[in-house]
Amino acid sequence: MKTVNRRNLSGLTAGVVVCCCVDRISRACREKRKVTAMRVWLYSRLSRDEDSELNSLTNQQNILREYATNNNCTVIGESADDNISGMHFNREGINKIYAAVEDKSIDAVIVKDLSRLGRHRTQTAMFIDYLRENDVRVLSVTENIDTSNEDDDLMVGFKGIFNDMYARDISKKIRAGYKQKQKSGIVMIPPLGYFKDKNTGKVTVVEEHAEIVRKIFNLYVSGYGLKAISKILNEEGIKSPGYYQKKLLGKNLGYNKPEIAHRFLWENTGVKRILQNEFYIGNLICHKSYTSKINHIRKELPAEEHFKHENAVPAIIPKEIWEQAQFLLEQKPKRNVRASSGNTHHRYTGLIKCGDCGSSFSCKRRYWRNNPPRMEYVCNGYHRYGKENCSPHKIGEEVLDRLILKELEELKIMAHENFKRVDRELKKWLADRPSAEKQITVLEEKLAQRKNDQQQILLERIRDREHAEVYTKMLVSCETDIKTIENRIREMKDIETTVKERKKQMKKSVELLDGIIADGAISDTHLRMLVDEIVIYEKNGKLDIQITLNGEFRTHIDYYDESGDITDRHAEIWYFPNWESMAEG
Repeated sequence: MKTVNRRNLSGLTAGVVVCCCVDRISRACREKRKVTAMRVWLYSRLSRDEDSELNSLTNQQNILREYATNNNCTVIGESADDNISGMHFNREGINKIYAAVEDKSIDAVIVKDLSRLGRHRTQTAMFIDYLRENDVRVLSVTENIDTSNEDDDLMVGFKGIFNDMYARDISKKIRAGYKQKQKSGIVMIPPLGYFKDKNTGKVTVVEEHAEIVRKIFNLYVSGYGLKAISKILNEEGIKSPGYYQKKLLGKNLGYNKPEIAHRFLWENTGVKRILQNEFYIGNLICHKSYTSKINHIRKELPAEEHFKHENAVPAIIPKEIWEQAQFLLEQKPKRNVRASSGNTHHRYTGLIKCGDCGSSFSCKRRYWRNNPPRMEYVCNGYHRYGKENCSPHKIGEEVLDRLILKELEELKIMAHENFKRVDRELKKWLADRPSAEKQITVLEEKLAQRKNDQQQILLERIRDREHAEVYTKMLVSCETDIKTIENRIREMKDIETTVKERKKQMKKSVELLDGIIADGAISDTHLRMLVDEIVIYEKNGKLDIQITLNGEFRTHIDYYDESGDITDRHAEIWYFPNWESMAEG
């Protein structure tokens, strides 16, 4: 046996060493296999990341047919998978082989090379073992491999490793390239309502299709639910996005329900997907999920890893409408506030709660002579179980509208005052910024000192084990001080950003209130954006109404009687952090 000098191999990669072994084995296994007079199945595969000319399906099929003819084999069947990864075996072409094996109609499967069969080493090995168990061999034409020959087992193993490594390397490169395109803000496949020019990459609005998107948003913010919208679109003969994608781009979208997909019908998930897509306000959000090419498991990525490109494409939906839709989507799990039929829900459905028995309120339509119907809300606990359970708590819709409008007028005054106060405090902060920066420096010096104290105490604790308990208490105190100082530094550094963001939010809220009050009426959408809950109490036939607002106004709660007079108020004025007290503390 020849001795191998290990020093001569030290500079070689593992791949080179393996290649040498493979070449040696290959030379030893060149003898002609007896494959004549067999029933064979011809299989070919092409993936998107391969040389389409060298490995084209036509080229592969010609090689296989010629091989079968030269060896006097009877071709029982052929199958091919185009643009399909070899890292999984859930393929139409492979399934046909399974069927032929189960029918015991074939003796061998012929492939151009083993990588055509599969690139995942474990799954490929398991498939070959399955064929062997059923007395079916695999013949690799260009590699001169026959799985029925034990001498080829090592070669099959090495080829499996190489094919697996190649696939993973290519997959890594493709992901890197795709990720770079996402970072650059390149639109891959635009959603319904848009068209991308293949030559220029420019994305434009297709008005005919954009109207469908606008219709969906307008219906939703008007009170229609996902099911109701789907029904309307289907009844009007409007096709689902899959139809337009295929028509414009020649793309087939994947669906879990082929019977719906083939007829291009709308369903709830399709409507919801459109409502949640920021693309319609001009924003491109990339890198939201990752799908493994190996096991095809989809993983949602956290928001901080997303690539967001604002104003990347022309907007179809105004930002205000989109935000209203997002708010209503968030509210849906909390309350059943959307209509499931063609009719919209009643204005206050899901918003009113009985303060005495905890029941929700139901809406009753009251008719009086020739007057328009009057909407009246009644405690469900009373409606279902009678006066033994609760009292009616009856209140008209017009009364609620009047109270809500009055509440917003009161809130508008407070919002304007708070906005002015925040503006003053921001200006004060900007003027005092140099002093604040000095205070931050002082705090950072304190922090460094306490961290040094911590190290010293730790060393003393090691040296003086007898008094370890004392040092432990000192370490706990030191750690508390460090965290406190770190929090103060972070708060002081964030004050400017926080206040500016707060000012921006408050300005938006003030403008919203001004617009609603100027209109003199509140839309259903604005009502649900502003009002979190209405709780109604009844005592001796008199009502006490508690109104709790959403979002920026959540800390503001007012109590009214039925006549509209305020009986109580709980309002928290927004607190501006005092950087001086932070530094001193």
